[in-house]
Order: sequence, then C-alpha cells, then structure tokens
Amino acid sequence: MLKLGIRVSSSSSSGRGHFERCLEIRRHINEKVFWFLDHESEFIKNKISKLDELYYENGKNTYDSLRKFMINNYLNCVLVDSYHINCKEIYNINNKIPIMAIIDKNIITKANIVICPQPIKEPNIKGTKYLCGPKYAPISNKFISKDHKNKIKNKILISFGSYDSLGITLNAIKAVKNLIIDESYSADIVITLAEESPIIDQVKDLIKNFSNFQLVLDSKNMEDIYKYCNIAIGAPGLSYLERMASGLPSLLIPQNKTHESLIDMWVKLGCGFRVENSIHSIQKKLKFILFNDKLRKELIKIGENLVDGKGAKRIANEIINMVKQND
Repeated sequence: MLKLGIRVSSSSSSGRGHFERCLEIRRHINEKVFWFLDHESEFIKNKISKLDELYYENGKNTYDSLRKFMINNYLNCVLVDSYHINCKEIYNINNKIPIMAIIDKNIITKANIVICPQPIKEPNIKGTKYLCGPKYAPISNKFISKDHKNKIKNKILISFGSYDSLGITLNAIKAVKNLIIDESYSADIVITLAEESPIIDQVKDLIKNFSNFQLVLDSKNMEDIYKYCNIAIGAPGLSYLERMASGLPSLLIPQNKTHESLIDMWVKLGCGFRVENSIHSIQKKLKFILFNDKLRKELIKIGENLVDGKGAKRIANEIINMVKQND
C-alpha cells in the first residue's frame, strides 16, 4: 500500500506552480496522501481531496510534522517540491524511505528519484533515477489541444505566475500599450494574477482607461484562456509547459537566474523567444512575432510535440513502482 507524503512550497512568494504540479501527480494515485505545507491558503485547501490529510509546518524551510510521520513509519515515500528544503536533510532521517524531488535547476540532489520537466541533460549518478525533460511535465491533459480554430487573432496573454513580486507584468502591459498607441494596433489583452499579488493596484491603474485590457484574478479555467489567445508573454515555469500543450506560443522573460539558462534551452529547441525585462525589448519582439504567422505556427508545432499531457501519470507510475520494489 502506498503511503505518500508531499512536502511542497505553498507560500504566495513561491508561486503556485510547486503545488499545482504536485496536485496533478496526486490525481494519478489511488490512495490517501498526506500533505505538508508551509502556508495556509484557502485556494490550495479547496483543491486538496477531502480524502487526504493536511498539515502545516512552522516555516517554509521546516519539516517537523513530516519528520514525525517518517520516524513513526506512517509514510513509505516522500515527494518534495520546495527550494527551501535540502532533500539531503530529509533523506538522512530515514534512508529506507524513497525520496522523490521535483526541481528546475541544480540536478545534483540527494534523492531516489529526481524529476525535472525542463530540457536538461540527465547526469549519471549512481543510486538516483532521473526523470527529465518535457516528457515528465506534470500538467493536466485538459491543456492538450490540437484544435486551434477558437484562437482569436491579436489576443495576447500576459502571465507571470500568481504573485509576480518583480512586477514584470507591469513592463509587459506598458509594452503592449505602446504597440497599440504607436502602431495603431488593435488587440485584446488578458492579464492573469492571484488575489495575493502585490502589484494588483498598479496593474489596475495602468489599464483603467483601456477597455481592451482584462485582469483575471485566481482563474479556475486557464485552459479556456489559453484556448482563445494566440500569443503569450510569460516565464518558463509550469504555466509555460501548459501553454505549449495548448498550442500557445510564448515570449519568455526570466524571473530569476535559473530562468536565464532554462530559456536558453527552450530557445535552442525552437519553441520560444527570449525577451529582456524592458519595455523596449518586449515591444520589439512582440511586434515581430505578431506579424509572423509562419513563425507562430512553427513554435506551436514544436511545443505540442514536446508536451503530451502524460507526464504526471508517468511520474506517479514511477513512484508506485519504486514503493512496490521496496516492499
């Protein structure tokens, strides 16, 4: 019997991508799951199955509740998706319990299974199994779409996660506004954020006199937004993998140093465009791709071929098989 514990970052500043990808993996596991979060959120609480058990740690880099469950043998494997906790610390509590770690950057991690949905090269480290690349993108298959007849020309999505503490969204809005004013360009724009984002008032102030800008908070149906947009401006996180599966090409702007190298990898694969976090850079690249139908179609085709919506199921199967082998 699988007894899985999930220790995941859930604070607003960490974004919701960590939780969302763990949640998608959990959907393919037919057993009760024990969640260990570092921040209380009604949004997250409402998404977790009532069959599961939910516990809160005292901080983003602590795991006291998880430690007790491991020591008392209430768990037989742990999935960690948090940059604030060193997997080595958890691994050393009880090395009889398999540890799975989801990461996006440093691939050298002490765990039985390391999962990275980014297009990085798998190292050959004894005792660790690596599940790397978009084949293991833990997104819902509801984002898979080969039918693009609903896409609306010149409908632009601006999406930098739920929080966007750096305010890159603001530069993207200004760049689109310049394109509309300077080029007499007609477009509809959708901006997505969470209610907890610190930049909501600034966004509202920027778009208050523009009826073609729409701010969507805590969207429950991102797949519908992806379905109708034909170009996105965002970062290379979980949402980017969702957009690729949905046939929505993206201009990519890094939110941190990890994103810098990740964007370079995606650009080499031919499924994204790198843009600097400046109004001028965003405006220039956006204008280029909006007027290039052939290029957008090429980006869509490559992205759809890379992300097939089965990554979460593949990961869940690996977890289940590992526990069976250890029984």
